[in-house]
Amino acid sequence: MGVTTALLTVEQYAQLPEEETMRTELVEGEIVRMGDAKFLHERVKANAIRLLVQYVLQNKIGEVFSESMYKLDRREGRIPDVSLLLQETLARQDRAGFLEGAPDLAFEVVSSESAAFMERKVNLFLAKGCCAVWVAYPIERTFWIHRAAGSIHLREGQFVEEPDLLPGFRAAVERFFDGI
Repeated sequence: MGVTTALLTVEQYAQLPEEETMRTELVEGEIVRMGDAKFLHERVKANAIRLLVQYVLQNKIGEVFSESMYKLDRREGRIPDVSLLLQETLARQDRAGFLEGAPDLAFEVVSSESAAFMERKVNLFLAKGCCAVWVAYPIERTFWIHRAAGSIHLREGQFVEEPDLLPGFRAAVERFFDGI
């Protein structure tokens, strides 16, 4: 007979000791350990933060977060590498708890997670209202933009744009891979 484990809610997860939840996400009620981020991952994440913060500061449209948990539903607490919340989304947040709902923009750097895990995460963010999910592949130096209407694959020499969400934002794909 197999071992059964009780599925957790986000609230139960939040009550666990920090050492049990460090570098984890809550996926369908189960605690899933995230891989340890290495140099390539962190450099791409830092580049994305730099590009998005620069845009947000110039346009005053919202706020950029790094590795913040979003309560997507009762048993889903997911952490994008980088996320952006527009002012109107920020205004709806309960300042005392986890961020509620999907971010307006989620950014992920692919390093140790499986393709299936990343695809499920992208689809979950989109299903929960995320406008766009950007996924960077540092080894290949390629970039995917996922939206509800479809996905776009970009390579160096092409530009990351998000006209509906970030009017005027335009960054060359290679800028996300500076320094690697």
